[in-house]
Amino acid sequence: MAKRRIVFIGGGSFNWGPQIIRDFIVTPELKDSTLVLHDISRQAARNNLRIAQLLKEKVGASIAVEVEHDRRTALKGADYVVLAISTGGLEAWRLDMEIPDKYGCRQTIADTVGPGGMSRALRNIPVMVDIARDMEELCPEAWLLNVTNPMTTLTRSVWRETSIRCVGLCHEVYGFLNWVKKEFKVRDEDLTFTVAGINHCVWVLELGIKGRDGLEMIRRKWRKEGYPRKDIVAPLLFEVFGYMPIWNGRHLSEFFPHFLTPESGYGERYGFLDQMVTVKDRFAAMKQRRKRWLDMVKGKGLPELSLGDEPIVPIIMAMETNRPYRFMANLPNHGQVENLPLDVVVETPAIADAAGVHPIASGPLPEAVRSVLDRHVSNQELIVEAAVTGDYGSPGKQLRGSEGDARRTARRPREVPAAIQGKEAEGRERQVGRAGPGSR
Repeated sequence: MAKRRIVFIGGGSFNWGPQIIRDFIVTPELKDSTLVLHDISRQAARNNLRIAQLLKEKVGASIAVEVEHDRRTALKGADYVVLAISTGGLEAWRLDMEIPDKYGCRQTIADTVGPGGMSRALRNIPVMVDIARDMEELCPEAWLLNVTNPMTTLTRSVWRETSIRCVGLCHEVYGFLNWVKKEFKVRDEDLTFTVAGINHCVWVLELGIKGRDGLEMIRRKWRKEGYPRKDIVAPLLFEVFGYMPIWNGRHLSEFFPHFLTPESGYGERYGFLDQMVTVKDRFAAMKQRRKRWLDMVKGKGLPELSLGDEPIVPIIMAMETNRPYRFMANLPNHGQVENLPLDVVVETPAIADAAGVHPIASGPLPEAVRSVLDRHVSNQELIVEAAVTGDYGSPGKQLRGSEGDARRTARRPREVPAAIQGKEAEGRERQVGRAGPGSR
C-alpha cells in the first residue's frame, strides 16, 4: 500500500484520541504511512504522541506518528483528515445547557438540535469551514472524516461552502443492530436492514432477521415480554409511527420535546432521567476520563491492541485497497432519501471503495416520519446559513418568507455520487456483505 499522510485535527483529544490512534497503529497495511496529530493544545497533542509511542512499542508497528502545531503545515499534502473538535470546550457547553434551562427549556445533551445544538453549530461551523478552506488549498483531494457534533450541520457546511469531500460518522445504528443480534441470537449475515433519517434521529424502515419481518418480531416480543430497557422513548415512538427510531432517549427526546416537560419529570416518566447529562455530572465524567488519559501517558490502562468499533480506519482501508466496506454515512441527499430536500445532509448506509463513498438509496420515508424530520432539516439549513454568512438575522428573514434563499446562494460543491439504487446496489451489497462497525 502506498504511503499516506493522515492528519488528525483534535489529535490531543482525551476522548477520541487514544482509540483512534490505536486503530491506526494496529492496522498493518498502514505501516508505511504517517499519522499527524494537530491540536490547539500542544501539551495534549504531545500526550497522545506519547500514548502512540507506547502502543507502537507493544504492537511493533512502524507507522510514523508525529505532532505538528501549525495547522496549515499539518494539512499540506494530506490524503485523509480526521476531525474531532469541540470549539469552546466544556465551558461553552455549560452555557448551552444552563441558559436554556434558565428559561424553562430542559435538554438532555444539547449537541444536535434545540438551542444547545444551534449554539454548538454556530461555534463549530466557522472553524470547520476554515479548516476545509485550508484543505482546498493544501490537500484538495483529501477526504474529511468528521466525528464532531452537531454532525448534520457541520457536514452540510463543508459541502455547501467548499469543494472538499466530507463524510460524517456515527455508530448509533450499530448499537441497535448489536442488540438485535444478541436478543435473537443471530449473526451479521442473518440481518438485512433499510435505515434512513438525520443524525441522532434515524429510523429502521425495514429489518429482516433470517428472512422474517424483524420489526414485527420485535413488536411481538415487546408486547409479550415487556420492553427490556428502562428508557421507553424508542418503543413508544415505534408504536405510534410503526417504524423503529434509533435508539436512546437522550438523543430522540430532543427531537420530540414533549418528552422533556415538567409534567414528565423531564424524562423520568419515560425512563431516561438517568441519561440526562447534567453540567455537574459532565464535568465529573470529564475529570475521570482525563485522569484515565493521563494514566495512559504513563503506560497504565492503554487501549486494547485490536481494532475498535469506529469506522474511520476501515473506510480509509476500503479506499486504499478497493475492498468495499459498508457503514452509516452522513452525506448530502442525492437521492438516498427521495422525499427530503436535495443536498441537505441525511444519514443512510453507504459503501466506501477506491472510487470514494457511495450512499445507498433507502427510498422515501413514511410521511409521518418525513414530516417530523422536515422541520428539523429546515432549521438546520437556517443555522448553516447564519453560521456561514455571519448574519444571525438571516434565519428570521428565511422564516418570514424567503424560504430557499440559503440553498440558492450556496456554492456548488464537488459532487457526491448519486445514491446507488436497484441492481447496482444489490451487487455492491453482495460485495460487502453486511459488515459494519458493529460486526468487527
